[in-house]
Amino acid sequence: MTLSIPRGNLAFNVTTLVVAQAVVKLINVAVSIVLVRYLGPQELGRYSYVLAFAYPFGALADFGLAAHAIREISRDRSRAIDVLTALQRSLLLLAGLGWAAMLVLAAAMGHDAPMLLCLAVAGSSSLVSVFLAPLLVSLTASEDLHVVSLYQVANSLVGSAATVVVLLWGGMTLALLAAAVLVNVVMLAGMYGAIRRPPAAAAVPVSAVRAMVRSALPFGLLLLGFAVYYRVDMLMLQWFRGVEEVGQYAAAYRFLDALVPLAAAIGGPFYPRFSHLAARDPDALRTLLDSTWRPLFGFGLAVAVGTYCIAGPLTHAVFGEAFVAAAPLLEILIWGGIPLLLVNIPMQALNAANLVLPLAGVYGVGLAVNVAANLVLIPAWGAVGAALATVGCEWMVLMLVVRMIRKTFSLSLSCAGLWRYGVSAIMMAAALLVFHGEGLAVQVFAGVAVYGISLIGFGYLHSADMRAMRLLWSGEEGK
Repeated sequence: MTLSIPRGNLAFNVTTLVVAQAVVKLINVAVSIVLVRYLGPQELGRYSYVLAFAYPFGALADFGLAAHAIREISRDRSRAIDVLTALQRSLLLLAGLGWAAMLVLAAAMGHDAPMLLCLAVAGSSSLVSVFLAPLLVSLTASEDLHVVSLYQVANSLVGSAATVVVLLWGGMTLALLAAAVLVNVVMLAGMYGAIRRPPAAAAVPVSAVRAMVRSALPFGLLLLGFAVYYRVDMLMLQWFRGVEEVGQYAAAYRFLDALVPLAAAIGGPFYPRFSHLAARDPDALRTLLDSTWRPLFGFGLAVAVGTYCIAGPLTHAVFGEAFVAAAPLLEILIWGGIPLLLVNIPMQALNAANLVLPLAGVYGVGLAVNVAANLVLIPAWGAVGAALATVGCEWMVLMLVVRMIRKTFSLSLSCAGLWRYGVSAIMMAAALLVFHGEGLAVQVFAGVAVYGISLIGFGYLHSADMRAMRLLWSGEEGK
């Protein structure tokens, strides 16, 4: 039995996922503000530590199997049913092992019973997600991402509603974690109810499950390295400085965290397309890579400069007086947003080109440098040191990935027109300074308006970047 999978419009897929992330973030920002203010630095630090500790074990539960399955289905769509069945069985095995390993490690580290209970509940989300993953993989491989977008928005709505209910009830960390598990169960039932039945299952032997795990090993190592790399700072802050400083750092990091799913939403739709083009049309793949990085740099630069200029009033308005120490942390952390945005699409191309293991090595190097930097900087400077280590490692990882794509795809990244973004960002910063004291809303509006008008005034509408974006929107790229 075969599963027919049409290829969707890449620009439409990017648009739907980005719009979905925008809606999700608007919802999450509102709830996050309430959550941070309600918990305060101490309890927010505890809550963030539990999530940071559980996060790598959630990555172990996935182990890159979803990314591997998407690539295999994109390459040979006749194997979709077999791949999806093996995927679910593999995920169930790894999720159970990961959950048990997390609790064993936490107990060995001397965590008390309430913390162990919180970790056990947090890890349960991975067990529920096992049964949803094959459906999302199938939709992604088919490039039918508007359904994935609807799922993301619905999940955010239900999750936010659950969080508000918990806060109104007076719950703290454990209740919030339990509500997240319940939301996963509700979304699982809702998705299978919406499609009426799961994809047809094939008879897959245990040997096929073992083969899939072995084949996905590079993806798993990459995902594990990625997960630990992005959470080791909070873990080390807890060990060296305590929950109060973790809470301040977590509040500032929430602004950077908002860019992670946005970058994934932009880069994710490129993965099945790159998988399709890697062996068939390398010229089209190179064109896609070269046409996307400059607009992303322009967006990231605007976000970084703008946030840096208003970090003080922004953190005060959003989180309140208790998180005043988060402002200088945000001024540092936001500069990690540019490499975060830029690295995602090249990563998709490298994954599609079977360079997952070298890419995992890049994040392994990044993790080692991050840990070493934190060992030196956190005892000396606390959360400021952790922020400096994070940003430095983000730029180092980007440079290593850029080196890989230049070598792998014989790609010469053009810097033509970058001056427009730089000059426009300077003018935006000047506008933010001019309107300082006029209120946060006025500052943000003035900064965005000046940046956009400056780009237009410098001829952006007739630039090569704009022509490349129009081609992308037309759906004719890499077809």
